[in-house]
Amino acid sequence: MPTESTPSSSDPALATYDSPIGSLTLAARGGALIGLWGAGQRFFGSPYGIDEAVARSALDLTSPVSRDVILAEAGWGEADARALGAAMSWLDGYFAGEASSPAAVPLAPTGTDFQQRVWEAMDTIPYGATRTYGQIVTQLRGAGIPASAQSVGGAVGRNPLLLIRPCHRVVAASGPGGYAAGGDAKAWLLAHEAATASSAN
Repeated sequence: MPTESTPSSSDPALATYDSPIGSLTLAARGGALIGLWGAGQRFFGSPYGIDEAVARSALDLTSPVSRDVILAEAGWGEADARALGAAMSWLDGYFAGEASSPAAVPLAPTGTDFQQRVWEAMDTIPYGATRTYGQIVTQLRGAGIPASAQSVGGAVGRNPLLLIRPCHRVVAASGPGGYAAGGDAKAWLLAHEAATASSAN
């Protein structure tokens, strides 16, 4: 249910999406997606000051049937509504087992230069595949970027665009490794992609 106050131009447009891994909160500002977080996720809303209490007042855009109407009546800028609509459509496809690229979703996450480079490296991991933290380190060093497994792990954990920037595909050498949205969510996502990768590609 929307809040009573009219958001200022600096406030992000917030929406929720009910997914198989729980409620997701999406934030858009300036015509681009700036955040996508899972319920209970470590660093939820970071670095934008959005907490889960605020997110509970966001509009539910799970249903494609009513989504366009809700977006039109939300009072957000047209560009933010388009960004959220594109992200929701991508999520529909992802959870249906489609491996479509999120390239149609405009992204503008806030992070350090190093974090951005790690997140860009995650973008290169194909649907249904995984990479270890060590492999990401090697990829970055090959591009002349100093990196360690610890620094990569820190950047992966701070990813503000769950799923779209596929941090769930980064695993430890000895197993799945941690996940800011929880181990059960990571296990579900990896199993979902493994089960649908052959038909999705």
